Amino acid sequence: MEKKIWGVAMAVGAMVGAGLMAAGPAVAQPCGNAVVAGNGGGRCDSPPGPDGMFTRCDTVYVLGFGGTNCYQVPVGTP
Repeated sequence: MEKKIWGVAMAVGAMVGAGLMAAGPAVAQPCGNAVVAGNGGGRCDSPPGPDGMFTRCDTVYVLGFGGTNCYQVPVGTP
């Protein structure tokens, strides 16, 4: 069971890492979340402020465990 959890975590990490390396400048995106059988997650961005910064919230769940992390994204961040 523990090997399966680590395998899922490594696969999610690889997908996230690949997405970050190929990303262009950050742009606020609409919300998109999906959780199926306790696994999944998504990303939700607030509307940009007058200075172009926005709040991004990333949600991840693996086997029912996880949570949400929100942070400010400055203008021009890749």
